Order: sequence, then structure tokens, then C-alpha cells
Amino acid sequence: NIDINVPKCAIIGTNEFLKFMKHNNLWDKVANCDDEKIIKILFIQASLSEKVKRRLRGYLNLNKVPLAVRSSSLLEDSQYKSLSGSFDTYMLTNNNPSHKIRFKELENAIKLVFSSIFKSAGKTLINNTGHNIEEERMAVIIQHIAGRGFKNSNRFYPSFSGVMKGINYYPFSYMKRNEGIIYLALGFGRTIVEGEKCLAVSPKYPNILPQFYSPESIEENTQNNFYALDLNSTNNLEKDLKSYSLQDSEKDGSLRYVGSVLTKNDKQLRHSLAFEGTRAITFAHILKWKTFPLTAIATELLNLGKKSLGCEVEIEFSVNLYKDRKPNFNILQIKPMSNIMVDLENKSLNKDSIFSRSNHSLGNGSFNDLLDLVIVRDETFLITKSYEIAKEIASLNKRFSNSEHYIICGPGRWGSTDHWMGIPVTWDQISRAKVFIEVGRDDLPIEPSFGSHFFQNITSLNKGYFTIDQKSKSDIINYEWLSENDIVKKYDYIDHYKLSEPLIVRIDGASGLGIIQKPSNLYNQLMDESKSSGI
Repeated sequence: NIDINVPKCAIIGTNEFLKFMKHNNLWDKVANCDDEKIIKILFIQASLSEKVKRRLRGYLNLNKVPLAVRSSSLLEDSQYKSLSGSFDTYMLTNNNPSHKIRFKELENAIKLVFSSIFKSAGKTLINNTGHNIEEERMAVIIQHIAGRGFKNSNRFYPSFSGVMKGINYYPFSYMKRNEGIIYLALGFGRTIVEGEKCLAVSPKYPNILPQFYSPESIEENTQNNFYALDLNSTNNLEKDLKSYSLQDSEKDGSLRYVGSVLTKNDKQLRHSLAFEGTRAITFAHILKWKTFPLTAIATELLNLGKKSLGCEVEIEFSVNLYKDRKPNFNILQIKPMSNIMVDLENKSLNKDSIFSRSNHSLGNGSFNDLLDLVIVRDETFLITKSYEIAKEIASLNKRFSNSEHYIICGPGRWGSTDHWMGIPVTWDQISRAKVFIEVGRDDLPIEPSFGSHFFQNITSLNKGYFTIDQKSKSDIINYEWLSENDIVKKYDYIDHYKLSEPLIVRIDGASGLGIIQKPSNLYNQLMDESKSSGI
């Protein structure tokens, strides 16, 4: 009872990109240019081949629906060194009465997708895969946008969008890593891609929502705006999608399918919009009452994708729900998972070179730039002073800028609302930490929290989270090594270390094994190793 579709696509192959670069003499002009505005101007002023322009005009005669102009480069969609999401996508209303204007918008969107290879972020990522930028090739996909129009508002968007992944780097409770994860959002999926608030769901345990563990967390973590295409918009290349409030979706009638209400008087979560209170995107109608078989479709597609590509995959999708017709599920894109696995299982590491090792870590990848280490001193830690310790950490956290990060290590659970279980910091008091270490103690016997109190922030910002089980012989935290390093500042309960060379953090998202290596003269060697493996 569901239509499952792949939106209609037209493709401009990589050969056209090579011709475009050569015929417009762009390689020499942009390869060493770091000014992205100049790069865009050069590409807009360049010309596509007459053959492609003729075909684009014919295409527009037959297709008068909103279009997505998407990148598909060799490295972006590579099975082993994927740069997924590195380049640009443009959404076009494609509804101007003038065929000439519609053509110009489409032509410029294609050129700007070409140019996105040469953005500074794109250049860095390409270099980190061990390739030269001259090796990259860009194809362009012109795809019908799989959404629906709302006549009263002239907005166009899907009922909801999502990304499903074969490996869950942040498993919680009963979840296992190989059971996958789905990220969901009302409207377009830019909410997910940009790391904004969305809902993370296990296909096997769809009712376990760690980001909604309390009324306060629901208000803090729920998606509170959505992206839609304004069909009245006249300049899609500058700002294609616009952000709207949940009130706008309620007026459109789309909120009813995915929304709930945290009631104003008693702070109870009600799965009906008839109540007065804070609107929250919970997907309860779909996840609890199964009005749409999302988890069954996700499980089937992830298995099919893995068998077909021979590796774990990520799939972008959108869903349109209607009152009076069958819903449709749209497969927008499928590709190998973008994060490179960090295989530590078979890596022989000298125990003396390790600062910390955990068999229960969250996240995936490497951090090679962390010079700051913040330690809650074991010998002066008192659970009765946990609020005072939280204030010290907050004071230190303010000293770090948005671009500066540190590793923080302490006993018990980070952010616990029960101060007898750990240090009750709020997110703003610890927001500059990139890697968290929670250490179990004999006098503080707790189950791993897996970052539950900061789950939304940790997952969306790709933080690392280590749990050290005091009963495990293979879990390590080397406090003795700290005495060999200089302390920047000693507080009443915490120490701040600034190292001359960075600690090397590596997390294998497939197994949950995480290792933090001490700085050493092997740093440059490890950086070369990371670069060659695409990390």
C-alpha cells in the first residue's frame, strides 16, 4: 500500500566537466585560488558546451517541476574514500514563466556544483584522501524533488526526510552497532545534513529515544524549525531553501503526521495537536502506532544496499503522506557510508604508549589536534562536591573559543541529573569538549551512561565518548603519566594540562574500541598514516 520510487533523474557525466574545465582554461585559474567568491564568478562566466545546453533546453521543455541539482564526484561516491556531503546541492523552483530564466538558473546551478570542488573545504578533504585535486571529476545529477506543494502557503517540501545508515556509531541501551540508525526530520533533510536538531531512531528499537528522556530534554532537543522551498522565490541560487517554524507546518497540515504536544499545564507528552503546549517532532504516529512502516522499509533497504555494494551504506530518502491517497517513499541517494572505519582491533599498540583505552566508546574516526586535557583529580574528588566541580569546569570551558577543543576526564556520569551518580554539568558548561571520558570507580559503581544526557549534542556534533570500566582489565586510564606533564592551572578539583604535541584519539565505530595515544615523536608518522587511509 505504499509507492516506493526513485525520483526521475538526468545526468551530466564527468566528461562534460573535463571539457568545461579545459575549454574555459579554468584549471590554471582556480587550482591555486583560495577566494571562493572569485572561483564562483569564474565558473559562472564560463560556458557549457553547446551540445549540453541544447539538451538542457529540451529537458526543461518536458520538466516543469522543482529540481535538485546535485553533485556526484568520483571521490564523493568512492566506495573506500568517500567524501559524501562535501560538495554543493541547489534546489530550483523551476516555475518561472520565462523559459530563458529557468534555463539560466539551471545552467548556473550546474556550474556552481562544478565549482564546489575548489572550495577550501573540498580541497582539504581531497588532499586528505591522498589525491590531487586534478584527479577529481564531477558529474551532476538533475533530480525531480520528491516533495509536495501546499497551496495555501506556496511552500513545497516532503512530509519528512531522513538518512539511514548501516552502522550506528552511538548505540544506546539495547542497541547494537550493526543494527543501523535512522535520522529523521520534518521537511527537507538539510536539517540533518547541517547537524541541526533531528530525531535519531534505531530501526530495531524505534521507541527508545534517549534525547527525549525528560520533559526538559524534549523541549531542548526537539526540531523547532524546518526547511521548505518557497515557490514564490526568485533567486534560488543565493538562498534556495528557507527555514520555517513548526506553526507554519501546522497551518499546512503536515505537522499532524510527525508532531506531538508537551502540554502546557502538566508537561505530559500527548500525541495529538488538539492540546495547548509546546509542539515537538516525535514521529510517534509512525514509530509507536506504525501508521507508516518506516522501520521495516529501512531494515530491508539497508540489507539490500549492503549486499549490493558489499559494504555498509547510507541512504537518503523522503516520504510524502496524504489524506486521500497512498503515501510514497522516495529513495534519493545511496552510497557507501561516508566515515572511514578506524580498524584498531588488529593494531598492535604498546601499552606504555596509551593514555586511555575503552571497549565501550562512541563515535568514529580520528582527532589529531587535541592539545588540552582537563582532568577531575581522582585524589580530591568528592561526590558531595559535584556541583562545585561542575562550576570549575564551566569556568574553564568559557576560556576556550568556538574553534578550540579539549579532552575531559572524570569519575561517574557526565551531565547526570542525579549528582550522586557523577558531575551534573549542563551542555553549555562543557560544550568545548571534543572527547569525554567517564571513569568508573569502586565507590561509584554505575552502568555506562553512553552520553545519554547529552545524546543529541554528542551525536550531531560528532563528539567522542569513552567509558572506562574499572572491572575490565583491558580498559585503561593512565593517571601516572599525567605527573610527567606541566599543569597550566590547578583548580580546587580539576587540573588543566596543555601538551606540546597533541594526543591522538582514534575510535573504531564498528567495534566500539577507542584509544587515546600519548604524544610522541610518532605524531607525524600517525598523521601520514591517517592521511593515506582517508581519515
